[in-house]
Amino acid sequence: MNIVGYSDVWSAAPGDRIRFMVSTVHPRFEASIVRLFHGDPAPGGPGRKVRAVETAVDGEYPGREQPYPLGSYGIVEDVSPVDGPFSFSAWVYPTTSGGGIVEQGDAWRLYLDDDCALALRLGDETFRTGAPLRLFTWSFVSASFDGEQVRLEQRPLRPIPDDPAAAVAQQPAVAPPPTGGPLVFGRGLNGKLEAPRLEGVGAWDFSADIGSDRIRDVSGNGRDGRLVNMPMRAVTGHNWTGREIDWRNAPDEYGAVFFHDDDLEDAGWEPSFELTVPDDLPSGVYAAWLRAGEDEEWLPFIVRPPRGESRGPIAFLAPTLSYLAYANEHAAEGNPVAVTDFVMEDYYQPEDRYAIEVPLNGLYDKHRDGVGWCYSSRLRPVVNMRPHYHMPLVRSAHQFPADLHLVDWLEEKGFDVDVITDEDLHAEGAELLQRYRVVVTGSHPEYWTTPMLDGLEAYLEGGGRIMYLGGNGFYWVTSVDPERPHVIEVRRGRRGTGTWRGEPGEDYHSTTGEPGGLWRDRGRPPQRLVGVGMAAQGFDRALPFEREPGSEDPRATWIFDGVPPGPIGDAGIMMGGAAGLEVDRLDHALGTPPHALLLASATGFSDSYQHVVEEVASSDSKQGGTVSPFVRGDMVFYELPGGGAVFSVGSISWCGSLSHNGYANAVSRITENVLTRFAAAAPVTPAETEEVVT
Repeated sequence: MNIVGYSDVWSAAPGDRIRFMVSTVHPRFEASIVRLFHGDPAPGGPGRKVRAVETAVDGEYPGREQPYPLGSYGIVEDVSPVDGPFSFSAWVYPTTSGGGIVEQGDAWRLYLDDDCALALRLGDETFRTGAPLRLFTWSFVSASFDGEQVRLEQRPLRPIPDDPAAAVAQQPAVAPPPTGGPLVFGRGLNGKLEAPRLEGVGAWDFSADIGSDRIRDVSGNGRDGRLVNMPMRAVTGHNWTGREIDWRNAPDEYGAVFFHDDDLEDAGWEPSFELTVPDDLPSGVYAAWLRAGEDEEWLPFIVRPPRGESRGPIAFLAPTLSYLAYANEHAAEGNPVAVTDFVMEDYYQPEDRYAIEVPLNGLYDKHRDGVGWCYSSRLRPVVNMRPHYHMPLVRSAHQFPADLHLVDWLEEKGFDVDVITDEDLHAEGAELLQRYRVVVTGSHPEYWTTPMLDGLEAYLEGGGRIMYLGGNGFYWVTSVDPERPHVIEVRRGRRGTGTWRGEPGEDYHSTTGEPGGLWRDRGRPPQRLVGVGMAAQGFDRALPFEREPGSEDPRATWIFDGVPPGPIGDAGIMMGGAAGLEVDRLDHALGTPPHALLLASATGFSDSYQHVVEEVASSDSKQGGTVSPFVRGDMVFYELPGGGAVFSVGSISWCGSLSHNGYANAVSRITENVLTRFAAAAPVTPAETEEVVT
């Protein structure tokens, strides 16, 4: 990619400012603002559909390349130069060879060499123990200089007889010229660091202020510091006993920080241009469209309605936290997550290759040491959040570009819709949703915070209506960092369908302190909220739904007005059908209301589709789509007190079928029937059937 960028916000109201950061090899580039409706280039689909918006942004700008400041570290400013004897110690838990432990300018640096042995550079001289430390093992390390000799020591926490990882090295040395500057911890390190101490200077307790980027000096010298690029906090230290798994209850056992050489919170690029959202710009999905020669780039953003206002009865809730969770995702590159009958690399997009090369990662990826990413930030390029992007694993649009299938359909059908985002719901709760008769979700609203769930539940309890037009929604516990709202956090916990598992004792979020994992494990399964929940995942092809007896119930026959008999969604531009990638099913034991109507189901999936692991107690080779009755997608409808209602399709690929046959198909008609009824002021349930709703 020869031109790439990001914006500082993803949701903006009229009058708000958005800054755009751009890096390009080209000396100049053009920029303009467009409204996005569709970008998926899949054959048989509508193709690119954008509308130019005249703004002050229109024009040409100077181009420049801007670097990625990869790698996390801690920094303590304004430390006096070491110009004589010193003594330093710390606990270290390396997960790869190499990387810094502590350094101060050119004067001295304590680090792990390429063999993972302790080494000290003192001026122009280097001293080594020559004994590799064991990976994923705590060791105490120290380095001292008494004015004449350097002494290095490394001592494993749990030594073995004649331990080759234990060593002491002592050699004559000359003091380096005094050099001041900041003290830096963990630069280039993959591993944990705990309790660094430099005699006479400071002693840093990483168990303090875990929810922030601060590192506290407890020596009394007042040399507090800060962490850069979001190294992982709330991780177990060398003294973790396992008696507590919540860091808030035993903070002294969580005194470590986990550094990685590819961490990135904020690319820190200089802005190239900015937009003040015009007061008359309608709510919708927009992008800054960048062009340079044959290269182009899209930087999407949402224009929400003015705060405190709505334009009509319908809101599309763009699942921006899910976009951020999947940011730059390429987990399948080194860790295939399911059986596929194709070569993944054949379907790599330029965006995938760029993300792998930099690297840019998301919450599905792993660091170089195999440890999963638990933070994701929007202050960096998110290259798969582009209108044309196809996810290699499914050879189709996914997340943002897949949600444009719905945006396009809403425009084609003439629905006037406000677009709001997860961030807006997180900040404003039910008050935001209560301005609308109906809220429509995207295709994969998987990541939800506590305030978001609370807001949606209150909205539905107050008579709100929701159209859940996706699959695997309301699944992972997610936190927005209160101090850095551009960052989300997810800890994968002990179970759930994903690409990595957290380490023991590290399931509680550092940013909010709440337990991570699945919402169903905190008593809030999606079935209780929208009637269906995650059932299976597969990657070969999607299938159609077939009607169930519930579709003939008088309470629901209006949903199928104008829908001919036969399969529902046997074609589409996402995996070829309306039920695919991830499908949800009803389950009364998990909270599906007893009066919910099962309208249609999709069954007969291949063994690429596997029953979700959180419901499998023991491996038995009977969890594939050809044998498991739990591998299915269910479409449900039910009413709520106060005029509310729920319609759920239980599939990620549903919206990919909306445009088939010029928008004249069963999926399109069902969606239109429900949205029209839900957006109306009249009761959802016909009067003659109200008595069945309790």
